[in-house]
Amino acid sequence: MRRRIGLIVGEQGNDYSIALSKGIFEEAKKLDYDIFIFSNFGTYDHNIVLYGEGESSVYKIPVIDSFDGFIIDETLFNIEKMNETVYSYFDKNANCPVISLKKRSNRFYDLLLGDRQAIKEITNHFIKDHGFTKICHMTGRWELQDARDRYLGYEEAMLEAGLDISDDMVFYGDYWYNKAAEAVDHFTHGGKDLPEAIVCANDYMAVAVCAELEKRGIRIPEDVCVSGYDNEEEGRCQTVPITTFDPDVSRFGRTAMDILHDAIEGNSAPKITYIPSSLLLRESCGCGHCKEQDTLEYRLKKMTRYYYGIDMSVYMYNGYQISFDEDDIFSNADNYFKYNFASYAYICLCSDALDSVHRPVELVNEYTDKMILKRVFYMDKDMSYESPDITFDRKDILPVQLFDTEEPMMYFINPIHAQNKCYGYMVSIYDSDEWPYHFTQSYVSALGNALDDFNVHNEYMNMEEIKAMYLTDALTGINNRRGYEQNMLLILDRANRREIYLSVASIDMDGLKTINDTYGHEAGDNCLKALGRALSRVVSPDETVARYGGDEFAAILVSRDPERHLTFESDLQKAINEENKEMNKPYSLHASVGLVHVGAGGCKSLLPFMQQADKLMYENKAKYKAGLKA
Repeated sequence: MRRRIGLIVGEQGNDYSIALSKGIFEEAKKLDYDIFIFSNFGTYDHNIVLYGEGESSVYKIPVIDSFDGFIIDETLFNIEKMNETVYSYFDKNANCPVISLKKRSNRFYDLLLGDRQAIKEITNHFIKDHGFTKICHMTGRWELQDARDRYLGYEEAMLEAGLDISDDMVFYGDYWYNKAAEAVDHFTHGGKDLPEAIVCANDYMAVAVCAELEKRGIRIPEDVCVSGYDNEEEGRCQTVPITTFDPDVSRFGRTAMDILHDAIEGNSAPKITYIPSSLLLRESCGCGHCKEQDTLEYRLKKMTRYYYGIDMSVYMYNGYQISFDEDDIFSNADNYFKYNFASYAYICLCSDALDSVHRPVELVNEYTDKMILKRVFYMDKDMSYESPDITFDRKDILPVQLFDTEEPMMYFINPIHAQNKCYGYMVSIYDSDEWPYHFTQSYVSALGNALDDFNVHNEYMNMEEIKAMYLTDALTGINNRRGYEQNMLLILDRANRREIYLSVASIDMDGLKTINDTYGHEAGDNCLKALGRALSRVVSPDETVARYGGDEFAAILVSRDPERHLTFESDLQKAINEENKEMNKPYSLHASVGLVHVGAGGCKSLLPFMQQADKLMYENKAKYKAGLKA
């Protein structure tokens, strides 16, 4: 086997990742290394946490000691805390040389772009060439070193020119499009004042800021000049192309490979190396023209493929809906493999991927030491897909015989997972003109979900029973906290579409500890069951009640009647009295209630009302206890 280098990088379909990987591989071929690119597609949606955990697991696929070196680029790890987790993992476990790109580290070799000097240069361009004094800055994700370096370049230029930087001249962004409106409000004081220029820490934010300014009737560059960084195609293809910096990412990759090779060979390698960027003046500062018309052709090809991939994703997902066994799943995966545009790919599954025995919860986002090469798919339809079923060690990534190639190879590895449960990974091989793109994300995601559905259906034939177990409190038979919160979302959605009145109630059983201590826990359980029955009696099928935990219960009242909530407490007390009669025990059930009327529609969250209901409930509980003492 050749010497092998692992590259850990995010968003493999991104232009930056493509240029970086190509630069690394260009040099690796000369030095006779195989390159393994461990990449995810990530998620900018913070509401799908478990999916993000599954995506971030990609760095756990390689066994570090089986590689000669690693290159880590955190720039496109768009999952919360992934950058910190990856660096900590390699810091503890890596004995081989590691190159850290665009981030200063304690023990790795650091390869950095001249971010600070670049942003200083564009800021000076606005100061010296344009004569501007009011120049604002939109930072990147502040936890990233390059974002802080870019800010320091802006700050240094401003201070050297004797220009003050006030709080309203700096906005903390996230390297993405979604904070542009907030940033423009910040810089313009809600539209009352305009800066002369906005220096954005990357092109994505610059593009979004330009769009937001133009939407408000503010012209670029006549009213406000804008600059970016990274020379992304989005910035080149705007009606007003973005003034930016070209970081020469391909050179960045080649240099990383050279430094790593020297370290592997035991030669002297610098701890920190800087690669300069080139300023590209374009129309967004009024000083240049974008001559890269070929970018438009590239973008058209990319967008055409993007929309085509969306169509194919819909068909692929529907195909999995009628996949009832293992062969159906992989036949469907083979049918749609060609839309990845890879020459061929290996589907490698964890040894327990198709096993009904569940892994412990703490290991669901791990990969097994033994993997199974389950399928081989080919772009060329004259070549039938294979079912090798070969077991191999994960440290090898693939069965070792597959690495007997004449030339160095570049392998793309994407995790196959369902939420945070890791089922395996796909190893793809592309020719020089093709690359993973967004359909690849849909492809591995759909395959992971199909494998998960297959296991669930095999283990549990009665899905309603499983749902009940997950959402129902075992003791009382009413909703548990999960069921309550799920119903809450459905009720809120319905209330916001129709004129429906909502109220929330917090209910707490009184004296549970005394009953447990005096009559035993079975008596306490009987009272909890009775309270659950009483609550169920006084709500309609559209309403929901739940045992939140211990002696805590909750209810959401739903009605077209604005006065529905007025009778809830008295109705509940009547139901509790009936339960006490039926139990006929020396102890009796009592509950304290806090009720808050929410009103009709337009409510995004019930949490504030639930907190008010809790407060009222505790006030009533205190009154009840005081009455007992009296």
